Amino acid sequence: MTPPDGTAVDEWSFSARMLNLLFEAAAAARNGVEYTNSEVAAAINQRAGRRVISDETIRKLRTPGGPQPSFDRVAHLAAFFQVPLDAFKDGTHTHEAVAAEAVKLLEARRKHTEKVDREVAKEADDIRMLARSARRLDSRGLKLAMEFISSLQKMQKRQD
Repeated sequence: MTPPDGTAVDEWSFSARMLNLLFEAAAAARNGVEYTNSEVAAAINQRAGRRVISDETIRKLRTPGGPQPSFDRVAHLAAFFQVPLDAFKDGTHTHEAVAAEAVKLLEARRKHTEKVDREVAKEADDIRMLARSARRLDSRGLKLAMEFISSLQKMQKRQD
């Protein structure tokens, strides 16, 4: 392992793919909202109490075939994403384990999103059906329907 003197971690073969996977996994844990490079850089710099990385550097590190980061930068990225340092080193057991966990999290998020999308689509179909039915009512029928809906809502609240 390279000492924390700012030298590149050439022998590491830093994984841009892992960095991007961690961004995606963090987004899954944040209701689909991905951190921006600027947010990550700002958080790392604040935690370090000095400027150790820029959003542009993070952008470059996320690009496959990009530059090899210093040990210090890898350590800060690992701390931010709460993963072991070796997670960024291609071919290690830790790298594979962290990648597998991130993929599981992303798959769970995808399944959840698909389920919610199906539920929303079903609800939208039901609402469209109700709206079509309501359009066929005269003003007296609409008033009765609204009263009925209001009564149903009150009964539901009592049951909850």
